[in-house]
Amino acid sequence: MGSGHLLLLLGRLEELIAKSPRFAGRVFLPYDEALEILKKIQVTLPSAVKAAEEILQKKERIIGEAKEEAERLLNRSNEEVQRILSEHHLTKLAQEKSNELKAQALSYAQQLEKDANLYVQEVLSRLEENLLEAIKVVHRAKEDYEPTKGREEADEENSEEE
Repeated sequence: MGSGHLLLLLGRLEELIAKSPRFAGRVFLPYDEALEILKKIQVTLPSAVKAAEEILQKKERIIGEAKEEAERLLNRSNEEVQRILSEHHLTKLAQEKSNELKAQALSYAQQLEKDANLYVQEVLSRLEENLLEAIKVVHRAKEDYEPTKGREEADEENSEEE
């Protein structure tokens, strides 16, 4: 169950609230249906959090792979340096090649980390939006059931009728 399912459930809850009859500032919801939707939301939220954790693990794996690749490139560059150094007249060329390979490896690892961070940021932003929307729906539902709100409106209506 993903964030799409969560949004669908929140939409159903909002629709249920909107369609329910109102009296004296209160909404009368079908108890069983509202409770069922809320239970499904409770089940869906942990899966959304789990999805975010999986994304973070994927990021760590990508970064680890990038570091391994950088290490392989560094090892390869060191081997290349050693081979070139054995030829005395090419010492300077060997150092330049080594530096180039190290820079490439570092650049490659940094780009992979940057891409992984952007991906994680996008997914976490979407998750944050979904969670904020869920909180808004819950707050609206709570406001509809505020005991003092309904009493004050009923008292005002009674005093106007007298």
